[in-house]
Amino acid sequence: MSQAAAKARSAKTSMYRSLIVDAAERLFANHGYEGAKIQDIAAGSGLSLGTLYSVFDGKSDIHDAVHDERLGQLFQLAGQALATEDEAGVRLINGNRVFICWLAEHPDYLRIHLNNSGAWASNPQEVGEGLVSAWRRGIDLIARVIEEAMCDGDIYEGDPVVLARLMVAIQQVFISAWVESGMQNDAHDLADRVEEQLRRTLFRNKK
Repeated sequence: MSQAAAKARSAKTSMYRSLIVDAAERLFANHGYEGAKIQDIAAGSGLSLGTLYSVFDGKSDIHDAVHDERLGQLFQLAGQALATEDEAGVRLINGNRVFICWLAEHPDYLRIHLNNSGAWASNPQEVGEGLVSAWRRGIDLIARVIEEAMCDGDIYEGDPVVLARLMVAIQQVFISAWVESGMQNDAHDLADRVEEQLRRTLFRNKK
Protein backbone atom coordinates (compact mmCIF):
# COMPACT_ATOMS: atom_id res chain seq x y z
CA MET A 1 0.00 0.00 0.00
CA SER A 2 1.36 3.42 -0.94
CA GLN A 3 1.88 6.11 1.68
CA ALA A 4 -0.95 8.19 0.17
CA ALA A 5 -3.33 5.21 0.23
CA ALA A 6 -2.39 4.41 3.82
CA LYS A 7 -2.97 8.02 4.83
CA ALA A 8 -6.40 8.04 3.14
CA ARG A 9 -7.35 4.79 4.82
CA SER A 10 -6.29 6.12 8.21
CA ALA A 11 -8.34 9.28 7.67
CA LYS A 12 -11.39 7.22 6.71
CA THR A 13 -11.04 5.02 9.79
CA SER A 14 -10.69 8.12 11.99
CA MET A 15 -13.85 9.58 10.48
CA TYR A 16 -15.75 6.31 11.01
CA ARG A 17 -14.54 6.17 14.59
CA SER A 18 -15.74 9.71 15.28
CA LEU A 19 -19.18 9.02 13.77
CA ILE A 20 -19.57 5.83 15.80
CA VAL A 21 -18.44 7.43 19.06
CA ASP A 22 -20.85 10.36 18.60
CA ALA A 23 -23.79 8.05 17.87
CA ALA A 24 -22.92 5.73 20.74
CA GLU A 25 -22.64 8.63 23.16
CA ARG A 26 -26.22 9.70 22.37
CA LEU A 27 -27.56 6.15 22.67
CA PHE A 28 -25.69 5.33 25.90
CA ALA A 29 -26.98 8.59 27.41
CA ASN A 30 -30.60 7.95 26.42
CA HIS A 31 -30.85 4.16 26.86
CA GLY A 32 -27.94 3.14 29.08
CA TYR A 33 -25.25 0.65 28.16
CA GLU A 34 -27.52 -2.39 28.25
CA GLY A 35 -30.33 -0.69 26.35
CA ALA A 36 -28.13 0.61 23.54
CA LYS A 37 -28.06 -1.93 20.70
CA ILE A 38 -25.05 -2.29 18.44
CA GLN A 39 -27.33 -2.17 15.39
CA ASP A 40 -28.74 1.16 16.57
CA ILE A 41 -25.25 2.56 17.06
CA ALA A 42 -24.40 1.60 13.48
CA ALA A 43 -27.63 3.12 12.19
CA GLY A 44 -27.13 6.27 14.22
CA SER A 45 -23.64 6.70 12.82
CA GLY A 46 -24.89 6.24 9.24
CA LEU A 47 -22.61 3.25 8.76
CA SER A 48 -23.23 -0.41 8.08
CA LEU A 49 -22.77 -2.94 10.85
CA GLY A 50 -19.87 -4.42 8.91
CA THR A 51 -18.12 -1.05 8.76
CA LEU A 52 -18.66 -0.56 12.49
CA TYR A 53 -17.04 -3.93 13.19
CA SER A 54 -14.10 -3.00 10.98
CA VAL A 55 -13.35 -0.21 13.48
CA PHE A 56 -14.48 -1.65 16.83
CA ASP A 57 -14.65 -5.17 18.24
CA GLY A 58 -18.06 -4.62 19.82
CA LYS A 59 -20.19 -2.52 22.15
CA SER A 60 -17.80 -2.72 25.09
CA ASP A 61 -14.97 -1.47 22.89
CA ILE A 62 -17.14 1.43 21.71
CA HIS A 63 -18.15 2.26 25.28
CA ASP A 64 -14.48 2.45 26.28
CA ALA A 65 -13.79 4.66 23.27
CA VAL A 66 -16.52 7.12 24.30
CA HIS A 67 -14.87 7.51 27.70
CA ASP A 68 -11.38 7.68 26.21
CA GLU A 69 -12.38 10.38 23.72
CA ARG A 70 -14.37 12.55 26.11
CA LEU A 71 -12.13 12.19 29.14
CA GLY A 72 -9.14 12.93 26.94
CA GLN A 73 -10.75 16.23 25.89
CA LEU A 74 -11.74 17.05 29.46
CA PHE A 75 -8.34 16.26 30.97
CA GLN A 76 -6.57 18.32 28.35
CA LEU A 77 -8.63 21.41 29.18
CA ALA A 78 -8.60 20.90 32.94
CA GLY A 79 -4.88 20.13 32.87
CA GLN A 80 -4.20 23.38 31.06
CA ALA A 81 -6.18 25.31 33.68
CA LEU A 82 -4.27 23.62 36.50
CA ALA A 83 -0.86 24.13 34.90
CA THR A 84 -0.79 27.91 34.54
CA GLU A 85 1.53 30.19 36.50
CA ASP A 86 -1.29 31.42 38.75
CA GLU A 87 -1.29 30.65 42.46
CA ALA A 88 -2.39 27.10 43.26
CA GLY A 89 -5.68 28.17 44.83
CA VAL A 90 -6.58 30.19 41.74
CA ARG A 91 -5.69 27.26 39.48
CA LEU A 92 -7.89 24.97 41.55
CA ILE A 93 -10.88 27.27 41.19
CA ASN A 94 -10.23 27.81 37.48
CA GLY A 95 -9.87 24.07 36.93
CA ASN A 96 -13.19 23.51 38.69
CA ARG A 97 -14.90 25.98 36.36
CA VAL A 98 -13.42 24.33 33.27
CA PHE A 99 -14.54 20.90 34.53
CA ILE A 100 -18.08 22.01 35.41
CA CYS A 101 -18.64 24.00 32.21
CA TRP A 102 -17.28 21.27 29.94
CA LEU A 103 -19.57 18.63 31.44
CA ALA A 104 -22.55 21.00 31.30
CA GLU A 105 -21.83 21.67 27.64
CA HIS A 106 -21.70 17.91 26.92
CA PRO A 107 -24.97 16.72 28.53
CA ASP A 108 -24.95 13.30 26.86
CA TYR A 109 -21.55 12.43 28.24
CA LEU A 110 -22.47 13.97 31.57
CA ARG A 111 -25.41 11.58 31.91
CA ILE A 112 -23.19 8.63 30.98
CA HIS A 113 -20.57 9.70 33.50
CA LEU A 114 -23.12 10.16 36.28
CA ASN A 115 -24.79 6.82 35.56
CA ASN A 116 -21.65 4.71 35.12
CA SER A 117 -19.05 6.08 37.48
CA GLY A 118 -20.67 5.57 40.88
CA ALA A 119 -19.39 7.91 43.57
CA TRP A 120 -16.75 10.17 42.01
CA ALA A 121 -14.88 10.26 45.32
CA SER A 122 -14.41 6.47 45.26
CA ASN A 123 -12.31 4.23 43.06
CA PRO A 124 -14.68 3.25 40.21
CA GLN A 125 -15.96 -0.32 40.39
CA GLU A 126 -17.00 -2.67 37.56
CA VAL A 127 -15.73 -0.31 34.86
CA GLY A 128 -12.98 -0.54 32.30
CA GLU A 129 -9.35 -0.03 33.26
CA GLY A 130 -9.28 3.15 31.19
CA LEU A 131 -11.92 4.79 33.37
CA VAL A 132 -10.16 3.65 36.56
CA SER A 133 -6.88 5.06 35.26
CA ALA A 134 -8.56 8.34 34.33
CA TRP A 135 -10.06 8.63 37.82
CA ARG A 136 -6.67 8.07 39.43
CA ARG A 137 -5.00 10.63 37.15
CA GLY A 138 -7.70 13.18 37.94
CA ILE A 139 -7.44 12.70 41.71
CA ASP A 140 -3.63 12.81 41.60
CA LEU A 141 -3.68 16.00 39.53
CA ILE A 142 -6.10 17.75 41.89
CA ALA A 143 -4.20 16.50 44.95
CA ARG A 144 -0.91 17.96 43.69
CA VAL A 145 -2.49 21.40 43.23
CA ILE A 146 -4.20 21.17 46.64
CA GLU A 147 -0.85 20.34 48.24
CA GLU A 148 0.64 23.45 46.63
CA ALA A 149 -2.27 25.54 47.90
CA MET A 150 -1.67 24.16 51.40
CA CYS A 151 1.96 25.29 51.22
CA ASP A 152 0.71 28.73 50.17
CA GLY A 153 -1.56 28.78 53.23
CA ASP A 154 -4.74 29.04 51.16
CA ILE A 155 -6.25 25.63 51.98
CA TYR A 156 -6.71 23.89 55.33
CA GLU A 157 -4.09 21.28 56.21
CA GLY A 158 -5.02 17.68 55.53
CA ASP A 159 -4.39 14.70 53.30
CA PRO A 160 -4.30 16.14 49.75
CA VAL A 161 -5.78 12.98 48.24
CA VAL A 162 -8.67 12.97 50.70
CA LEU A 163 -9.31 16.65 49.99
CA ALA A 164 -9.18 15.97 46.25
CA ARG A 165 -11.82 13.27 46.74
CA LEU A 166 -13.88 15.70 48.80
CA MET A 167 -13.67 18.23 45.97
CA VAL A 168 -14.96 15.83 43.32
CA ALA A 169 -17.69 14.61 45.71
CA ILE A 170 -18.90 18.21 46.03
CA GLN A 171 -18.83 18.59 42.26
CA GLN A 172 -20.85 15.41 41.79
CA VAL A 173 -23.52 16.40 44.32
CA PHE A 174 -24.07 19.81 42.72
CA ILE A 175 -23.97 18.49 39.16
CA SER A 176 -26.37 15.64 39.98
CA ALA A 177 -28.83 18.05 41.58
CA TRP A 178 -28.53 20.34 38.54
CA VAL A 179 -29.32 17.48 36.16
CA GLU A 180 -32.24 16.31 38.30
CA SER A 181 -33.69 19.85 38.29
CA GLY A 182 -33.75 19.85 34.49
CA MET A 183 -30.50 21.80 33.96
CA GLN A 184 -32.41 25.05 34.40
CA ASN A 185 -29.48 27.34 35.23
CA ASP A 186 -26.54 27.90 32.92
CA ALA A 187 -23.15 26.27 33.35
CA HIS A 188 -21.45 29.33 34.81
CA ASP A 189 -24.12 29.70 37.49
CA LEU A 190 -23.56 26.05 38.40
CA ALA A 191 -19.79 26.60 38.51
CA ASP A 192 -20.31 29.64 40.76
CA ARG A 193 -22.33 27.58 43.23
CA VAL A 194 -19.77 24.78 43.28
CA GLU A 195 -16.97 27.32 43.73
CA GLU A 196 -18.79 28.89 46.68
CA GLN A 197 -19.08 25.50 48.38
CA LEU A 198 -15.44 24.64 47.66
CA ARG A 199 -14.35 27.90 49.26
CA ARG A 200 -16.46 27.21 52.33
CA THR A 201 -15.12 23.68 52.64
CA LEU A 202 -11.46 23.87 51.63
CA PHE A 203 -10.22 27.46 51.66
CA ARG A 204 -9.09 29.47 54.67
CA ASN A 205 -10.14 32.68 52.92
CA LYS A 206 -13.75 32.17 51.83
CA LYS A 207 -13.73 35.02 49.29
